[in-house]
Amino acid sequence: MGPSQDLDDLLRRCTVRLRVPQDESQGTGFWIAPGLLLTCAHVVETAHARSVPVEIALDQGIYPGRIVEFLSKPYPDLALLRCDDVRDHPCVYLHSDIALGDGLYSYGYTDQYPRGDSATFAYEGPTDAGSGSLLKLKQGQSRPGLSGAPLLNLRTGGVCGIVKSSRDRDSDLGGRAVPLACIPSGYDLPSLQQSFHQRHGDWLDCLNAEQRGWVPWKTPPAGNPFYGESPTLLGRDDETRRILEKLQAGGHCSIVGPSGSGKTLLLRELRRQVKSRFGWRDSEIGSLNFRLIGSLHELKQEIVNHLGGQKPNEIKSLLRRKPLRLLLLDDVGGLEAGQRGYEMRRWLRGLSQDEHCPLKLVAVSNERLEFLFRKDDPARDSPFADLDPVPVELPPLAPAVCRQLVQQRLAGAAFHIARFEDLFSVSRQPRELLHQCAVRYEELRRDRP
Repeated sequence: MGPSQDLDDLLRRCTVRLRVPQDESQGTGFWIAPGLLLTCAHVVETAHARSVPVEIALDQGIYPGRIVEFLSKPYPDLALLRCDDVRDHPCVYLHSDIALGDGLYSYGYTDQYPRGDSATFAYEGPTDAGSGSLLKLKQGQSRPGLSGAPLLNLRTGGVCGIVKSSRDRDSDLGGRAVPLACIPSGYDLPSLQQSFHQRHGDWLDCLNAEQRGWVPWKTPPAGNPFYGESPTLLGRDDETRRILEKLQAGGHCSIVGPSGSGKTLLLRELRRQVKSRFGWRDSEIGSLNFRLIGSLHELKQEIVNHLGGQKPNEIKSLLRRKPLRLLLLDDVGGLEAGQRGYEMRRWLRGLSQDEHCPLKLVAVSNERLEFLFRKDDPARDSPFADLDPVPVELPPLAPAVCRQLVQQRLAGAAFHIARFEDLFSVSRQPRELLHQCAVRYEELRRDRP
C-alpha cells in the first residue's frame, strides 16, 4: 500500500536541499519541528568544521541554517539545523516502528536530479554498525545527495529513519538509514511533534484509519468529523461526465488538479461508473500507483499480477487472453523524469496504441502532462505530451458545493452549520476546506462550556 497522493506531496514539501558553498557539497534535510531540520552529519561536515552556516534552498530563496547538534560519522551520522528565517513550513510526522518487508518511500536532491527525485525501498532488517544499528534497505537506488532524506514507512504513514548511504549508487541494490532512536534527545521532539501536529492537521489528515491508530498520543481527529476520507464524491459531476465522454469516444484522459483537489476519490468514483456505464469487469480495469513503481520491469510485473500471471514476459499472451480496457495511472508525477521514467511512459503509450489491445489511459497528475516531463527527450515531445490535449482540470469547489460538503460532515455533530458559514462563502479545494473546518471545530469544542 502506498501513501495517499496528498501524503506523498506533503513529504516532498517537508524536504529541503542543503548546500555547503565552501566545498560545493549538497544533500537533503527535512523539517521535524518549527525551525528545526534533520540531516546526516556528513552532508554538513565542512560547514561544521569551519563554523559556517549551511545554505537551505527553498522555492522562495536561500536561507542560512545553523548547526545545533552534530553527531559525526560513521555512527550515528546525524545533524540538527536551526533556521528561524523560514515560517509556516510543514513538518514530517515521526514514528519509529518498522518491520521486515515494509515498503518505504523517500525524496531528496540527488546528483543526477538536484531539483528532487523519488526513491522506494523495502526494509531488509538491521545492520550492526558496531556502535549501534542501522536500517538495511533493498530494492531501490540511493544516489549521492539522497543522504539526509526522510524515510517514510508506507504501512504506518510516519517517517521512521534518515537515509545515510548507498549499497551501490548505480543499481537498485539499496542503501542504509539511521533509525529515529539516534536523534538527540535534548530537544524533547515527542512534545514538539505532538504540539505541531495537533495544531496543524495536514499530515494526520492524509493518514487512513489504520495508520491513524499508530499515532501514540491522543489527537483531535478522534472526535472531529472533518478528518478522514469523504464517503461520497461531491461537486465533480461535470468533470466525471467529461471523462466518461472522452472514454466513450475512444480517447485517453488526463486529470489535472492540485494536491487536495479530490483526485483519488474521483478515480474511485470513475472506476465505479465505467463498470456501470460500459459493462466493464474489475479484471478489465487496472490501477497503477507510480509512487511504488521505479522501473519498466516493475511496471510490467504490476500489470501481469493484475492479470493473474507470474512473469513480465507473459504480458503479451496474457493481454490477448484477458484484455485490459482501462488503466488508471495515479500520481503520474511520481514517475522518474529521466531515462527509466521515459522508458515506462514510452512503453505505456505504445501499449495503448497497439491495435490488438483496446486500452485507454486515464492519467492523474498535479501538472499538465506536456509540462510535467519536458526533459524526456530534448528533440521531441514526451510520449504523454499529446495524450489528452484538453485535460479535465479540477477547479476549487463552488460555495454551494462547499456548503454541501460541510453539511455532510456535520450530520449528527454537536455544532450547527451556521458556525462554519464564513469558511464556505468562497470557492475552495476540498482538502483546504476540510482542514479549515477541522480547526474551527476544535476551537468550538474547546470553548464549549
